[in-house]
Amino acid sequence: ALQDFSVSILLDSSIENRDSLLHRGVLYTELQRFEEAVPDFEAVTELDWSCTEAHINLGLICMLHLKQYKRAIRCFTAALAVEPTSDRAYVCRADAYRIIKKNQKALIDYTRAIHIRPDMFRYYLYRGKLLLEMGHLDLASKHIRFASVLTPNTTSGSSALQRAVVQSFLQNYEEAIFVLDRAAGLDPSPFQYILLGKTYLKAKRYHEAVDNFEKALMYLSLQKPKTLKQEMPKSASEVYFLIGKCHVESGNYQAALEALNSAIRINPSYAEAYFQRGLVRIWVKSARPLLDLNRALAYNPSYFQAYLTRAAYFGTKGRFSKALFNCNEALRIQPNSVRAYLYRGALKYETKNYPLAIQDLSSAIKLDPLCSLAYYNRAVCYQRVGSSKEALRDYGVVLLLEKDLNQKVLLNRGLLYYQGEEYENALVDFKLAVQDAPDNALLYHTLGLCYHRNNEITKALETLTHAMKLQEHFIQAYISRGNAYMSVNTERGYTLSKRDYCRALHYDPTNLTAHTNLGIALQSNGKMNEAWKQFTAAIHISPECHAALEARSITNLQMGHLFGAFCDINSAVQLYPTPTMLTNRGVIQQYMGESMNAMSDFQQAIDADPSYSLAYFNAANLYFNLRLFEKALKYYDMAVSHCTEDESAVLNRGIARVMLRNYCGAMEDFDSAISLNPFAAHSYFNRGNLHLSLGNNSKAEEDFRKALSLQPRDSASFTQLAVALGRQFKKEEALENFRKSIKLSED
Repeated sequence: ALQDFSVSILLDSSIENRDSLLHRGVLYTELQRFEEAVPDFEAVTELDWSCTEAHINLGLICMLHLKQYKRAIRCFTAALAVEPTSDRAYVCRADAYRIIKKNQKALIDYTRAIHIRPDMFRYYLYRGKLLLEMGHLDLASKHIRFASVLTPNTTSGSSALQRAVVQSFLQNYEEAIFVLDRAAGLDPSPFQYILLGKTYLKAKRYHEAVDNFEKALMYLSLQKPKTLKQEMPKSASEVYFLIGKCHVESGNYQAALEALNSAIRINPSYAEAYFQRGLVRIWVKSARPLLDLNRALAYNPSYFQAYLTRAAYFGTKGRFSKALFNCNEALRIQPNSVRAYLYRGALKYETKNYPLAIQDLSSAIKLDPLCSLAYYNRAVCYQRVGSSKEALRDYGVVLLLEKDLNQKVLLNRGLLYYQGEEYENALVDFKLAVQDAPDNALLYHTLGLCYHRNNEITKALETLTHAMKLQEHFIQAYISRGNAYMSVNTERGYTLSKRDYCRALHYDPTNLTAHTNLGIALQSNGKMNEAWKQFTAAIHISPECHAALEARSITNLQMGHLFGAFCDINSAVQLYPTPTMLTNRGVIQQYMGESMNAMSDFQQAIDADPSYSLAYFNAANLYFNLRLFEKALKYYDMAVSHCTEDESAVLNRGIARVMLRNYCGAMEDFDSAISLNPFAAHSYFNRGNLHLSLGNNSKAEEDFRKALSLQPRDSASFTQLAVALGRQFKKEEALENFRKSIKLSED
């Protein structure tokens, strides 16, 4: 045919014989002699520009074989200029646009082709596939469904296969299997059985899939291989690969390895088979699984999944530098991969490079704003760097994105709220977390701590008791319940708290917290010697237990052992130099008469934490005792500014203002102190003294009577009440109160 066409062209190369050139170009194309086909089609277009077939055929060669996509688009555009209603030209140009990622122009051309031929179901498939790649899932699904309606309802030929493919995409696997099974029965071939096996694989019917793949292998074994060394044709390698995937999904890893070995034996450059075999070897913990991953990358250097898998493998082995390198290579191949950014962010977290991990996770969120895992991981990173506000925000986003409550998120957010002293919010999270884990003793223990911090003592006791029922010998729960009983501040509460601490020590005699807390309970009951023994026992167990040292120093102070108190608090400060420790050492030195050293400790505490109000308060008290009232007032102001609810600081500031003759300010402070704590007798006593000095005898009388109602055996209050009554000429009552004061003083 080529010879006759060539002779015809030699005899007549004019426009009247253009069909010979056109047909010879088609023959060259069928023979895959594209370089010879191109001049024939170009000659046709030069002879007759209006020949649509020549333009389209030339464009197809440029697009499919020469990779000259822009030239192909020019050819298809020329065909459309000749024949504006050519649906084939529109579809071909759309394919070219799609290859060069100009999806919007491709979408327009597919739409025009559908408009010209609305009965062509393939055009709907092409447009649906493009919409799927663009992420318009709903529109893509509608196109595929409409194509399935237009597909001819036959069971043989390409129409049946096309219909089966459409039904498989729509996940109507039973219908797709029915169509393919009928087609394979009418025309058995390797292609039919491979397609049927793939459909069974998608339907997760792995046994039937393997059966059909083996039938395909049987037909392929009848074909003659290209070389004598090959037992089967190269196309059989894909079938073995699919058999391997079926065995992997069904958990039969040994059979999977055998199938993948066969695939690689037939096609030694099969990158996907090497990759899959490497995965299986990782799962079965076989030796040197990286060899297969490396070979996969050697045959396909752009194998994105292989880089990610190798990164994950190195990450599990702790070789983070190599894992990061593979993540970087994966991102070089796919710069917009959310998964790669998630991997790299997790690896940077493991290397404690939290700011860079946050950057990667933020990039993942920017690419996919609905990725809850990226928000969760970023929240954990924020938590590590101390950005609690940002961490709480991300945890909240995770809970909004996920349909079901995530227990890990609730626990992490609850702990953040607890650390930030937002106990009510922490309670809400832990209550929700407990619903999914009713047998988690540790979770109930944490919930009990939240109730305790939120001053819901009864619920705290109930919750901690429930935690102890769930876990026998739960030492920390006993200690926490003892702390809750201590908060009740009653004789029975102290007794029950000591019992819980003793139980904790019975299960673990070396528990430092139990020894220390039992000592504090005994100290609160006035049993100083027994408390001192508990603190000493804790210190013997661990000489670096700063809490026990601090508590024993306070006990020594209360027992009048100033030097012992100083030694203990000094050791505690050396171990744990916090503002609280420094302040306590300053107080002890103040009792020892070392005013300069005491003030030095208070200043160190203030330097360590400029917002620590107790350090300002004690420094002010020292200045007050030294009769430096102006300096004392300045420090009282600082203490009140940092803790407005400290009624002792407000009261002492009022007394300092009295000494500086600022009576209006002093009266305001006494009123504030009483509003902060209406049950403090000394606040009424000091306000009464101020009223008495200002001549407000009746108001002074009221305050002294209120102080005596709160503290009935205070001789000073009786004395001052008698003075106020005397000034009001109530001699009998005044004398009676003087007698009571003298009697109390004698007692």
